[in-house]
Parts: sequence; C-alpha cells; structure tokens
Amino acid sequence: MTAQPKLQPREATAPQLINVLHSPKRIRVKFGGRVIADSRNVLVLRSNHFLPIYFFPLAAVDQSVLKPSKQGQQHAVGGETKYWDIEAGDRRAPDAAWSFTAPPDENLAPLAGRVAFTWNLVDQWFEEDEEVFVHARDPYARIDVLQSSIHVEVWFDGELIADSRRPVLLFETHLPTRFYLPPEDVRLDRLRASLTRTRCPYKGIASYWSGVLKGGSLREDIAWSYRDPIAEMPKIKGLIAFYPQAVDRIHLDGQPV
Repeated sequence: MTAQPKLQPREATAPQLINVLHSPKRIRVKFGGRVIADSRNVLVLRSNHFLPIYFFPLAAVDQSVLKPSKQGQQHAVGGETKYWDIEAGDRRAPDAAWSFTAPPDENLAPLAGRVAFTWNLVDQWFEEDEEVFVHARDPYARIDVLQSSIHVEVWFDGELIADSRRPVLLFETHLPTRFYLPPEDVRLDRLRASLTRTRCPYKGIASYWSGVLKGGSLREDIAWSYRDPIAEMPKIKGLIAFYPQAVDRIHLDGQPV
C-alpha cells in the first residue's frame, strides 16, 4: 500500500514542523515612542502550528527597558522561559519580553539567550522601513493570485447573490483558496458595509460587508474586500470574497466548495 503524504495545513491533527531560520531583513520594535530592538541578525522560530516569532540578540535590545518579571511559565516548545516587563517613559507592558533558557530540542539551541517580544504588547514592528501588522511574516508562506475562468456562484439566504466567470483566485500557504469577485458580479443590494476592519501582514487592511436577510436583519461580516491592498497584492484590489461558512453555499463550475 502506498503511504499517504503528510500534508501540512495549519490544523491540530497535522504533523508538527518546527525550525529556526535566519532573517535577512532588518527588524525593529518600538514601544513608548522609542526603538527598543533593532537588528539584522534576527532568528525566526516558525512552525505550521503557530505564527512566526522573531528572536533578537540580547545586544540588539535596549536592556534599560527590561525589568525582570516573576512569570515562570514553561513554553510548550522551548521549555524553561525567562520573562521581562517592558518599561519606557510612563508605559509598562507586563511579561512582554521573554527568552528561552535552555531549549530541550537541540535544533532550538541557537535561540537560547535571545529575546522575543509578544507581538501585540509592543507598539510597532518594522521590516526594513515598512510597518508590519498582526504578526511576523512567515518566510515559508506564499501567496499566488491568479486570474481564472472558473464559474463561481454564491448563494445566501436562499438566493443567488454572486455569479462570476472571471474571479481572481488567491492561494495562500496552509489556508483555503479564496475567490475574489468583481463587484459587478455581486448583488450589492444584498450587502451592507460593515464597520469591521482587519489587517493582514501579507495583504493589508480588509473592509467587510454584512449580508441582508430577507426580513431586513443582517448576518454580520459575510464578505470582505481589500480596497487598497499592499503593493504586492494589486490583483485583488476592490474585489469581493465570501466566507463559505457565512453563506448558504458556493459552487465552482457547478460543484460545491
């Protein structure tokens, strides 16, 4: 019997891959109006089970802002972990910096003594001179954005609300394929602009639409669009994509997704 391939989606049941990579980028962290870490010698801890983490050499960190913490939580991957609070001016972020003491996995040994920061506990992150949002970019992640002639149909509340033969398909590592449709192929009368905004480190700021049910009530945030995506993602500008779980069904060439 032929062995089944070990696929690597970001699912709890997927075999776990963990590795350490060197980032060629200059990475900076700002907190309290000042740069507290700045290096071109950053290592990246990455896996298919968690988001990437940047580790800075201790010498690249402003150690004057690090205040020892009593936090003693063991890290699931790196074992014994040392924590610091960050203090800068009148700002304080408890347990916002941390370091592996002696990782049990020899492959993680290069991270020992380096300093990581909890992403959302500091103010800003930069790769070179561009600010990065939400989380570090995974060097193994890839996004392909391709024009397609596949027939995409979207049903919502019992009615066909999108019908397109000119979608743009976005393929992203570990994630489901997304189908971006021209607004002209979508029944915009069944959508209402939402106040929801989210950020993606690879695509930019997303705006959302809620679906209008027949009774006039709304199902929140069933679709989204990047009105002004980052420079690397021009093909999806202004197009609309739907969450499969938020609509009745989506068909591709007549077959359900």
